[in-house]
Amino acid sequence: MSGSRMFPFITKTWNPVVGCRHGCVYCWARKLAEGKLKGTERYKNGFKPQFIEKELDKFFRGKEFVFVCDMGDLFGSWVPYSWIKAVLDRISTMSADFLLLTKNPHRYLDFKIPENCVCGATVESDIDWHVTGAEHPLYRLAEMKALSHPRKMLAIEPILQFNFEYFIDRILNIKPEFVAVGYDNYDNHMPEPSLAKTMQLIDRLEKAGITVYRKTLRKAWNERR
Repeated sequence: MSGSRMFPFITKTWNPVVGCRHGCVYCWARKLAEGKLKGTERYKNGFKPQFIEKELDKFFRGKEFVFVCDMGDLFGSWVPYSWIKAVLDRISTMSADFLLLTKNPHRYLDFKIPENCVCGATVESDIDWHVTGAEHPLYRLAEMKALSHPRKMLAIEPILQFNFEYFIDRILNIKPEFVAVGYDNYDNHMPEPSLAKTMQLIDRLEKAGITVYRKTLRKAWNERR
């Protein structure tokens, strides 16, 4: 059982800011920047955060749905306010829809997020498994609940072992427009839930009226031994 590694509704990606300091053990973007792309001008310094100002010249319109900064975290604590504001100001001039995705959602509260954005947060679980330098996932969930923007989503990817009822309650309290669920794609052997438990989570969310996008779905690595 599997699914797309990218969100199925995304038509374009856009990276006016690249790089990240969360240090997630499962980060594919860092491995790409420090490996295959290391010889390129943009990633000559690896995954060091930087503002690619010329990207602001791009224009997206109509029915396009643009994933902003899939090669970084636009709202990371290290990102200057001016970089974020420049990107949001540019978004506000366009008619396309934009997906924002961060592991630092409390910074959403510092900005006026344009209405054509979906504000997303990545939460692997309700438990801190110490696979990322980002704040505890429970803080991320609480900050998303506090966010008043009308369009919110969660990316539960890579999904890690979780407390079933507790995690579901926290997700439902956020009232997300949709949720994406998927397993790690790179054999990092993290503490994964069984596939059956993940499917039960998806079933409960869908019965609550939430659209769930299935990303990579497979047996947990320790179920395959």
